[in-house]
Amino acid sequence: MIKGMRKPGHRNQRGSATLTALIVMVLATIILASLIWQQHLSIRQLEYQRDRRQAEWLHITAADFARFVLAEDRRATTIDQLGEPWAIPLADTKIADFLRGVDIPQEIRHVSLVGGVTDAQGRFNLNSLIDANGSTDPQALAIFQRLLENSGLDRGLAQQVANRLTQSKFLFIDISELSGFNGFSQAIIQRLKPSLVALPESTPVNVNTANPDVLRALFQGMSSGQATAFIGARLEAPLKSTVEVRNLLTRIGVNQTGEPSLIDVKSNFFIARSEVRFGESLYVGQSILRRAATGSSGQAAAGNSNAMTQVISTRFYSTLKE
Repeated sequence: MIKGMRKPGHRNQRGSATLTALIVMVLATIILASLIWQQHLSIRQLEYQRDRRQAEWLHITAADFARFVLAEDRRATTIDQLGEPWAIPLADTKIADFLRGVDIPQEIRHVSLVGGVTDAQGRFNLNSLIDANGSTDPQALAIFQRLLENSGLDRGLAQQVANRLTQSKFLFIDISELSGFNGFSQAIIQRLKPSLVALPESTPVNVNTANPDVLRALFQGMSSGQATAFIGARLEAPLKSTVEVRNLLTRIGVNQTGEPSLIDVKSNFFIARSEVRFGESLYVGQSILRRAATGSSGQAAAGNSNAMTQVISTRFYSTLKE
């Protein structure tokens, strides 16, 4: 062999070693990237759990405050209307604004809270379709039929729901359960959402807080213009009795005065809702509150809002994509 020339095998061995080194480097990079990504996911999950827990506590605090306001309101007045303190919403507010002068963690300095209380009895209660004997309540059924019809839907859907309730003794926990009935799409449920509620017992409708669609369903023959006139009149002078309701209906030209057992001017059920925003994530809490008709044992209730208000149920969810 000529001096200075390399054997071909040496070149092949060197090429194989280089290729092996590249493969090892690529594999090491992939493994390292995978470990970094898993660590990132773990950190995000911990942050999500922390933020969710903090949002839940904020909702509990907001609901407790709503219970206190509702208890004080019951001691101050016997009717419920939209001009009362409980009906004033909490605007978008930074949590840090409540803690001025307090050293708070950086991650919650920009957390914001939106909250409010709405009258659950300003809506039609699906569980009112069934009376105490487990039979269909004809007056409640008629109201639900008109509510569907006025919304451009098939009034026959109301009978279908009532039949299912009487046969199965099923009670609604949330109006989203209407999706289990034929004819109720998600779009229809969303359209009816401002007018429907699911409460643990049959309840009348508070005409001081009901929206126009519910009022038109409650009083047969009421037009949109008459519903607007009714709402304008109650804003000027909230209705204090069913007698005043009948007088107002006569004044605006509505002949049908409704079923007295399904009409009221006060409420015992309310909805406390909070929205807590952490960056781009939104956490929503919603609790149904029951307010006792009268304080338990008088003086004990006078100093304890818990004796007059209870949390019946709470739903909590997040818009964060996990």
